[in-house]
Amino acid sequence: MTVLAVHAFAQNRPMTIAEVDSMLCSSNYQLQHSRLDIEAAEGQLAQAKKYENPEIQVLHNVLNPVNRKWFDFGYDGETDVQISQPIAIGGQHKYKVRQAEATLNATKSAYDSMRNDVRYDARTAFVNLYFVQQKLKVYDKEISSVEKILEACREQTEKGNIPLMHSFRIAALLSQLRAEWSEMLVEEDEFQKQLRILLWLEDENAIEALLNEDDIVSQAINNLAKLQPLATQSKPELFQPIVRNHPEILQKMYEQESAFNAINAEKADALPHITIFGEWDKNGNIGHNFFAIGATVSLPLWNRNQGNIRSVKAQYEQAALSKEQKEKELHASLLALYRSTINYLKLVEEQEQNLSADLDELLMAAERQFLIRNISVVEFVDLYGSYRDTRFQMLDSKAKLAKTNEEISKLTGVNL
Repeated sequence: MTVLAVHAFAQNRPMTIAEVDSMLCSSNYQLQHSRLDIEAAEGQLAQAKKYENPEIQVLHNVLNPVNRKWFDFGYDGETDVQISQPIAIGGQHKYKVRQAEATLNATKSAYDSMRNDVRYDARTAFVNLYFVQQKLKVYDKEISSVEKILEACREQTEKGNIPLMHSFRIAALLSQLRAEWSEMLVEEDEFQKQLRILLWLEDENAIEALLNEDDIVSQAINNLAKLQPLATQSKPELFQPIVRNHPEILQKMYEQESAFNAINAEKADALPHITIFGEWDKNGNIGHNFFAIGATVSLPLWNRNQGNIRSVKAQYEQAALSKEQKEKELHASLLALYRSTINYLKLVEEQEQNLSADLDELLMAAERQFLIRNISVVEFVDLYGSYRDTRFQMLDSKAKLAKTNEEISKLTGVNL
């Protein structure tokens, strides 16, 4: 059995790009890891909402110096009980809660950004896999045709009707096609591996990528319609809907908000720390059953938390700069992708119009004309090469258009 036959009868697992999206949410280990970060941030928020616990202090005499009793619990024994409760003032509690809330939102946006990146990686691997498999089908068709022609040539050579050189040239072409087919099969295996890791697939069946090529063109046209106002008009407000949906920018925005609340929390921490307390002294110096209330107040004389305030202010400025930089990068990238989409879409449409209908007929005509000896073996080999090169050019153009669509989807954070 030939290598081609083994490939043809391998057990495959058909998969659409919609199935890739649905499987990512439940199977991808990176997303599962990122979801645990959200749980951790939710725990930090729940903890930040809690007030500090009261403290109780109990003192009891070991040896009563008056009656020389050990651990005297009688009337003359001494027991002192103090209860204290820290009190937050000036936003010392409120701003820590707000900081934790912003951190949780930033963590959720980081998860959305991770999901966006993983989705892009998976869909791009799927697109690459699909078009490599289409190229393998081109090789399959050519190899099948050349095998049939080689068999006919060898029969004619044995009969003395055609020279041995012709059969040798066809055999060399077949060997070259099989070698190129094998190299491309290695490339297919690499994309299979990438997709299987991203989807966490455990079965051994090879993925057969199913993709509607007309949808690629439709999505590109839709992307152009959505991006055209942004690309042709200098109006910042047109860019804002994309900014509001972009998870990385949302993450930077919430990090900036968290840093802002951290500034307020550190400023509040510079205020006096107050603790109120009450005391019961069973047998103190004043008399039996002495009750008192009081408070302790820290005096911010030497340490007014200026170092921490300065540190979080720098973090706030860094978050603002990161957000601004990400917005500019997003704007520039979308403009570049808009122009790329125009070029690839025009190329695909021209190739479909001028080349697609005649290619398969060219292959069959070359086979017929060679068998009846209307074309030479050199012309036959050249026609087969032209067919393959043209098919590959058309597939490459569509692959570039499809991957441009995926880049736009990734940068906008949504399917336009």
